[in-house]
Amino acid sequence: MAKMLIKADVVVGEDLTEATVDQVICLDLPATKIADVQARITELECEVGPDQAVIRGTLHKQIFYVGPENRVYHQAEDVVFTAVANVPGAEPGMNCQVHPTISSIDHRLIGTLPTREVRQRIILTFFVKITEPQQLNVVLGTTGPLYKVQRVVGEETTATVVESVVELPFPAEKIRAVRAVVSEFTATAAEDQVIIEGLLHKQIFFISAFDHMEYHESEDVPFTAVVPIAGVQPGEHVQADLRVSRVTWRLDGTELDQRVVLAIFVKVSETAQTMLCTTPHGPLIKVGRVAGENTKQVIIEDQVCLDVPARKVQDILAVITEIESQVIRGKVLIEGTIHKQIFFVGPDDIVRHQAVDVPFSALVEVSHAEPGMTAQVHPRIEHINWVLIRETPDCPLDNNFEPPYVDLFRVVEQRIVLEIFVKVTETVQINVCIEDGPPLG
Repeated sequence: MAKMLIKADVVVGEDLTEATVDQVICLDLPATKIADVQARITELECEVGPDQAVIRGTLHKQIFYVGPENRVYHQAEDVVFTAVANVPGAEPGMNCQVHPTISSIDHRLIGTLPTREVRQRIILTFFVKITEPQQLNVVLGTTGPLYKVQRVVGEETTATVVESVVELPFPAEKIRAVRAVVSEFTATAAEDQVIIEGLLHKQIFFISAFDHMEYHESEDVPFTAVVPIAGVQPGEHVQADLRVSRVTWRLDGTELDQRVVLAIFVKVSETAQTMLCTTPHGPLIKVGRVAGENTKQVIIEDQVCLDVPARKVQDILAVITEIESQVIRGKVLIEGTIHKQIFFVGPDDIVRHQAVDVPFSALVEVSHAEPGMTAQVHPRIEHINWVLIRETPDCPLDNNFEPPYVDLFRVVEQRIVLEIFVKVTETVQINVCIEDGPPLG
């Protein structure tokens, strides 16, 4: 049986719970009728505790009512709410996903009309799912749908030492404490290794030798660590955990020599697409089922009016930014921007630069795609070419440039060939077959 070590979200449990927002509010003006009450949930958060999840958020309401002179007035308010979902097995630190729905909105005016009091009753429904990331050695399937998983490439535990010397402002009688934390870091996958660059923030508390008072100094020390992991390739996903395991120091006059030992754990994974063996008795995981994928080429043509006439174009560099996608039935609508930088030789033989943003859109057919699914879009610029045009009616050549500057052009006509790869997935839950033994942490 073929197996694969993957990192997956194992479903601990789920629950459906409700919260009711029932209140009487006072309108700014007397009303004879409530025209409408609209509500939406904002600032939603979920906190996982033992065997439960606490949901907190804000309900933003807009009340439209008929007031004096039969005019329609508007009044808004924000109401905080709390709901509790019971999920046996849930523990602090686990992941929580909440899908809220406004089930019903009821309202009525209270008292003799016209009146300022209105009672509202809004029922909120929450579907809560608690998951825990785990490593599973799953058994691969030979038939059935494809699933998008995170295959574990490798992991490593190591340590590195960060040394630094700080000059105290005056001699110290003793060092009371040196506290160090990793304030920020980045972890990047390279060939057969992971490169970690970060900043170590330290706080030094010392007793002055002059007045015997305690003083404070701080410093930020940059560091770099290289963690070898066979099989790692650039672009793969890196999960890193850095902790300060030990701090030592040696005081010599005003010079404080410090050594900080960092414990480092690194896990590298890559996106893989495979079939999985399923069984009713295996762990329940949340995974993306591949609905379909497709590749499409798009040609984007445009003309750019240069700020200054050009003798020739030296180069055009282009990158794709601001990609957005929307899944519709059988297709994926993609919109984005190509940011281009044009380097050209001006009439004075000086290389100049001009930037331009070109919007584009594409419709990629993907079988079995449905609204609500997720699209992963990977665009790539395959080819760029250009032609210089002397002028156009909207972009005339400046007559101020006299001979011998007769070889000048004002317009760059460009053509970009764009390749767009689209994969559409649907989040599902399946019970997978695993190798005998408990899940790996």
